Amino acid sequence: MKNRNKMMKNLLIGMFGMGLCTLGCWIAGKYGEGNVRNGYIQSNWVKMPYLQFEIALILCAIGICLSYVGIKDYIKSVRIIHRKRHPYDGFMGMLFEIGCVAFLVSFLFIQTGYIFMALVYKHLYDTSLMGADIISTVEGSFNYIAIPLFAFLAISVGGASLAYMYFVLTGGFKVSKAAFILNPLVFLGIGELLKLTKLFYLVDAASGFIPLGFVLMMAIGAVHISTVPVRRASDLSERGESTDRRREDRRKHDNGEYTGERDRRRADRRQYSRREEDRWDY
Repeated sequence: MKNRNKMMKNLLIGMFGMGLCTLGCWIAGKYGEGNVRNGYIQSNWVKMPYLQFEIALILCAIGICLSYVGIKDYIKSVRIIHRKRHPYDGFMGMLFEIGCVAFLVSFLFIQTGYIFMALVYKHLYDTSLMGADIISTVEGSFNYIAIPLFAFLAISVGGASLAYMYFVLTGGFKVSKAAFILNPLVFLGIGELLKLTKLFYLVDAASGFIPLGFVLMMAIGAVHISTVPVRRASDLSERGESTDRRREDRRKHDNGEYTGERDRRRADRRQYSRREEDRWDY
């Protein structure tokens, strides 16, 4: 791999960005003690300051931009893996790429829709409308965007996580197979279980588990990339062949030392055709 150090640096930047997204989700989902959930509605929204939602949205916006830096190189490493080995590698590589891109596109949209619903609820709470009317108005408005929101969530979390688990379990990623649990889908399930505990601090913490799963998944990707050997320029020519071998082939070809039509054709192919790209050549 020629650009391993650059890819490692980009993955660290992406992990930092995804960490900001996690922090933004935790801030937006910090309802506090005494919160009661009614469908999509959280009763403690009225107690949360507007600044809390603004900070959460800003952190998510900055974080998703930085996350792109790491995810694009993560996708590149997966493209190399699915070139060979197993028959389903190509499909899983495509699924991983679709899931990661869908998350980059949809995350800010999902957070904005969620925070907008909370802000509308806070505004209507200060009016003369009854509680049932407020809830029906807010949920009715949210239902217009609920279908694409949850569709993006399913594609991004499900697609990226399933493909990631496949590559870990089949040996595509050079890491322990126990690392397959470190993905957004598993952490989404853990978060839903924590919400059943009714302990407010666990319920609040569960709001950031999806981006936290992406942080850990990117960390495993960085571990995998660190195990890939660096391709040295002194060992390989730009066409991926041994420099000494190419030099020897050229000398024999020029001096006419190859005998027979088969040897001459073989020498011509070595001299003038590009060999298959090296597996770890990024």
